[in-house]
Amino acid sequence: MTATDALVRPIAVSICDADVLYLRGQLPRRDPFCFGHEFVAEVVSLGEDVAGFAPGDRVVVAFLIACGSCSPCRRGFPAACATVDAKAAYGFGIFGDWGGALCDLIRVPFAGYMMAHLPSGVSPSAAASVGDNLSDAFRCVAEGLEEEPGASVLVVAGGGRAPSISLYAAALALALGSEQVDYLDSDPERLLIAESLGARPILAARAPDRQGSHYITADTSGDPSGAWLATALRSTARYGRCTSCGIYHGSAPLPLGAMYAQGVRFTVGWANVQTHMPKVLNLLQAAPELLNPIHTIAPWSDAIDALATPPSKLILARPEAL
Repeated sequence: MTATDALVRPIAVSICDADVLYLRGQLPRRDPFCFGHEFVAEVVSLGEDVAGFAPGDRVVVAFLIACGSCSPCRRGFPAACATVDAKAAYGFGIFGDWGGALCDLIRVPFAGYMMAHLPSGVSPSAAASVGDNLSDAFRCVAEGLEEEPGASVLVVAGGGRAPSISLYAAALALALGSEQVDYLDSDPERLLIAESLGARPILAARAPDRQGSHYITADTSGDPSGAWLATALRSTARYGRCTSCGIYHGSAPLPLGAMYAQGVRFTVGWANVQTHMPKVLNLLQAAPELLNPIHTIAPWSDAIDALATPPSKLILARPEAL
């Protein structure tokens, strides 16, 4: 352990949308690795240079490893950290040897930047996804709503490759003041959850050409064909914002003509979670039950059985985190 490290004990682990795809065999197989990269933990010990934290503190830990002091990090882009290897992250087994959160102890490098205090009144289970999926959903809608308060939002969930980010984006957009959130999905169960959050559910078995006109659109589909992404782009109002959190490994066609005509501002790429975590935690402190309809909480001891058939958002919690 170095002077800038912390050792922490995970107490609530959220199962990421990418984890579910892997469990279902929809991503390439890997060598054995330690699972889990969205988590809340208790601080066990700290390096001498880590300020602002103490043993026993409960913290959210970012999934993406970043130093906090290089030029990209200082500019708010830890996903481009110049100190660590590209894509360095917990719990994937292919982005560096950082381990995973389904364990009893994990090392946090650059701890003063990687960790954020869990606010009073927010349970570890509620905040377990802040270090990845919840901050990813936040960036899909927050900047546009800050720019255009009350603006309408379209969440294009499509075939549901990122179900929790899709539902999180709807919940956060409403919490941030959107006057109308349309939620486009092919799954009736997720549509019911979206409706319970206050969004307008729209069932679509296939990607429509467009779905209205919205200042803010979020492509959370991850559909390799790019069809649902094209729906989001064509549904973006003039000089509105479209953000995609989908990971497109191949070439997804873009409707560039429609984008040019509308002046669409399109953002894609890894979420800079360290930048967003404090704002997301403030939202949860103001509305601690905001995400309850989305979460399914299972005891830590039941992890193997729960992972066999994961719901839209599974949280594994030790007894002290319930």
